[in-house]
Amino acid sequence: MPTFNNMDFLIRKMEVGDVDAVYDLGISQREFASASGEFWSKEQLTAWCQSPKDVLLVAEKGRGIIGFSLYAAHLPTSKVTWENLFVIPSTRGLGVAGALVEEGLKQIKEKGYFYVMLCVNADDQETFASFVEKYGFKRGDKVLWMDQIIK
Repeated sequence: MPTFNNMDFLIRKMEVGDVDAVYDLGISQREFASASGEFWSKEQLTAWCQSPKDVLLVAEKGRGIIGFSLYAAHLPTSKVTWENLFVIPSTRGLGVAGALVEEGLKQIKEKGYFYVMLCVNADDQETFASFVEKYGFKRGDKVLWMDQIIK
């Protein structure tokens, strides 16, 4: 059942069958790779899709995935980390990103979470920060992202 539908695209819950398409879009974006690695693995995305606590959305046009927005919840603190948002360039300007954000925030609220945080890529920070401010996000202090993959 659609979550959000307009004549141009559909916003819906990401399913395991969407993992390959989301993975392919995600690995094509260098800004999604952490300093220690890459975009989420197919195994991580598959397990994430099966989690009832998180919010994973895709935008679909026809039978193809044209965008996604991924939110990870931390239950003890009711904090949600907005991990990724992407819309393929050829479909930008249709309102897909805004629909993904609005639906994501709606579902986050419905799940009872009350705090959402995100990191903005330094290469595109002004454009993206201005975009998310339209949805109530506030700018915080500048931070340096550091990470490590534990093997």
